[in-house]
Amino acid sequence: MVDEEQKCYLRLKLFSAEGIDRATLMNPNGEIRKYQALIWVRPMDEKYITRIASGLPNPSWDSACNLPLGIYEPFKYFLHVEVYRMCPKSDPGSSTGIALVGKTRIPLPKLGHKICGRFELVRPNDAPSSSSNSDSDLGCIPEGHIYLNMETKRYF
Repeated sequence: MVDEEQKCYLRLKLFSAEGIDRATLMNPNGEIRKYQALIWVRPMDEKYITRIASGLPNPSWDSACNLPLGIYEPFKYFLHVEVYRMCPKSDPGSSTGIALVGKTRIPLPKLGHKICGRFELVRPNDAPSSSSNSDSDLGCIPEGHIYLNMETKRYF
């Protein structure tokens, strides 16, 4: 039986993103673009979804959440953050009405420690590289950053 004091959680504060998503000819100022972030630690665990924020290229969420971690296992898990544009009908996007504009994976801090900072986002590359003739070589390219802080804590 696991002692309750060994169960932990991640305290996360997500502030904003900068330099994400490119302006288009249809929407050069980005006034109506809306963004939402999806955050998780382990794929099958609870996910946190932010409120929708407007802006281009710098949406601001200023939100916080606690993500349960169970038993803390250092260096085993990462914080995953994905930022999506909620596509209006006039914006050619995906069939779901949302488009991934940036994502990152950040190692969790040690138990009782805090990490604060600006973390690079990558987005799917929507064009093959000039050195490749294959569509399978699309990959990701860096674009934008996200500002957050996180701390691992024990439940008491």
